[in-house]
Amino acid sequence: MTPNDVLFDKYQVLKQKAQAIAHTLSNSEDNVIIITAENPDSLCATGILLLNFKEKKMGAHVIYGNEKVQIEKRIKKFEYKIIICIGFNLNEIPVSILKDENKKRVIIHHELTKKEVEKISKENVDELSLEPVGLAKDTVSNAGLCYFIASGFNGDYQKYSPLAIIGGLAKRQVDSKTQSLIGLYAIILDEGKKEQYLNVTTGTRIAGRESQPIHYALKYSINPYFPGLTGNESACTSFLSRTGITMKDQEDEWRTIASLSSEETKKLNDGLVSILMENKNHSINDIRKLIGPIYVIENESEKKPTRNAEEFLWLLEGACQIGKYGLALSVILGDRENSFDQLYSELSDYHGRATNAIDEIAQKPEIIKEKKYYRIITGNELFDRETAPVIINALIDSKTITIDTPLLVSVEQAEETYLFVHESPSEQERGIKLYHIFQEAEKDKIVNKLSKEGDFFEVSIETDKFSEVIKKVEQMLEYHHEGAKEVEVKEKQTTTSSQASVDIKTAEDKKE
Repeated sequence: MTPNDVLFDKYQVLKQKAQAIAHTLSNSEDNVIIITAENPDSLCATGILLLNFKEKKMGAHVIYGNEKVQIEKRIKKFEYKIIICIGFNLNEIPVSILKDENKKRVIIHHELTKKEVEKISKENVDELSLEPVGLAKDTVSNAGLCYFIASGFNGDYQKYSPLAIIGGLAKRQVDSKTQSLIGLYAIILDEGKKEQYLNVTTGTRIAGRESQPIHYALKYSINPYFPGLTGNESACTSFLSRTGITMKDQEDEWRTIASLSSEETKKLNDGLVSILMENKNHSINDIRKLIGPIYVIENESEKKPTRNAEEFLWLLEGACQIGKYGLALSVILGDRENSFDQLYSELSDYHGRATNAIDEIAQKPEIIKEKKYYRIITGNELFDRETAPVIINALIDSKTITIDTPLLVSVEQAEETYLFVHESPSEQERGIKLYHIFQEAEKDKIVNKLSKEGDFFEVSIETDKFSEVIKKVEQMLEYHHEGAKEVEVKEKQTTTSSQASVDIKTAEDKKE
């Protein structure tokens, strides 16, 4: 079943499970701890629960973490009877939590598999996930699941629909062609629109469309990345001048993309599409992403980044990247003054550094060093640990850097070097995964710390051991590549030998 083929009866089962959890929580007077994964979707999910707890005058502590050891250390500081885990697979939750049947445990994660759920002790545990009720994993996100829990707390739960929508956008639970949210979001959107918490229009999908002057929105645009515009303010103002779009209104105030007329929007879109098409690296999907649904949060002020769901997400993604989870959660909970101003200020600097680095690398491709089996960028002068991931993803998404071989980016801070690694899909198909090489290096104690496995991961290394680690990576890559070649040669030799035997046998048969 595809995410769009959601069956109503399965949705009802899911919602009933969610409301049962709400009933359990709302009738409890025990202390609650929420452990949330460090990503925008899980933070939005946490925010929905906290806002409901606040209405019920329930208290709760929040712990942020992606690592078991870190979570176990923090949880020992609190007295609690109920623990809620949001955004974790089963193997990411400390065993001490899973086995503690004296505590009420609630596990919420849209990606939990049916097999994982079957392993969970049923004693004093509630879980909310999709696969066990027959729904696809991308039918709704963790924020969407908590939205359904909210429906069991009070009648006005639709006010949380914007946070549920942001969670879905964070998890990219959208149609690849239309960029519209899929699955159960049709229900959430309908409920949000009916109660006038949400509106959906069509327009130019650029972060900053609601809050930033047009030329700034273009300058800081990373996804999509506009060659020649991203990171270059003067080029952006020249582009708008050529396009015939005035940058200020009659009151001499900066205009935003959201304020443009339909005719001006068409001019802007045509100009941006032309730039993307001139760059052969951009795929048709990059162009499709530019124009699509705009999810407007009606009770947020105009010209604020929190009014547009994708721009709100842009703030949260940046906050998570620089480790400001508390500020992000405060904004989710409604702070539009102190926390918002602090976060917005820090992110302005963050996005500025990122776009400048992207422009620099795009203009000087020689910065990317070509090695035999990988590419590497030494990034000390270009970016830091905070900006590295967003820069790498933007360069790959825009095809400025291809990943036919793995990409490594090193950033030295104090006595530690952080290595960001992006696996190559084609190399992974051949069974070559750099993550496994770094796992061996971690066992050999020449790597300090390794993040979770994925197509993109981070490694921390003592700076004086960096050369040793790179040498090990090169040796292992050579072993894998040359070993694969030897196997191919042997297979060819075997095939040739077998074919020769068949030919000889056939010739002998003919003689007879």
